[in-house]
Amino acid sequence: MTTTPTGGTPEYDPFHAPAPLPPMPEAAPPTPFPKPAPLSVPARVSIVLGVVLALGLGSLAAWGISRSSSFATVEAGKCLYLTDESGGNQSYTTASCSSNRATFRIDEVRTGSSDCRDADYIQFELYGTSSSRTAKKTLCLALNVETGDCLRDVVHETRIAKVRCTDISAEARAVVTRGSSETACSSEDTALHYTGPPERTVCLRPTGENI
Repeated sequence: MTTTPTGGTPEYDPFHAPAPLPPMPEAAPPTPFPKPAPLSVPARVSIVLGVVLALGLGSLAAWGISRSSSFATVEAGKCLYLTDESGGNQSYTTASCSSNRATFRIDEVRTGSSDCRDADYIQFELYGTSSSRTAKKTLCLALNVETGDCLRDVVHETRIAKVRCTDISAEARAVVTRGSSETACSSEDTALHYTGPPERTVCLRPTGENI
């Protein structure tokens, strides 16, 4: 049997150690997914208005707590705006219907907790005290807009506001038609129907270069 100068067998001889294996090639780094291109303004507006269409503006139930002494100021035909309060509640403040702050019009006042006649209304329930569990009245609130008015934050009943149509925050332009019309709004619009009085259809049209 052949031995090496150190007396060991060839397979254990450090002078005849097998050559090291070549290093494994490094794995190529994973190809990153391409970043999506930023949405254009019309695309963002379409998404926003799509949310409105999916939810239905009137399905955003607003809950208000007010003292009974102020209920006398609440009647059909008056206008107001909503604000967020502590504890997740909301309150209302009356304003002239011609004021830009007046984002909603009271079409009907119902006794107790009650559904409005159209699903596009915001149902705002009034409670006598913060601890009361029974609604005293329900206000059926419609958007207080005329043809040509532009709005921002259309999916938030307390942040919605009228702005100039040239304002970068403008999301929709209102087109108001008297009565109930299925053809008044285009396929890109969000249609809201209010029984009133007066009965009317509000089309929320995405703002664009043609406005």
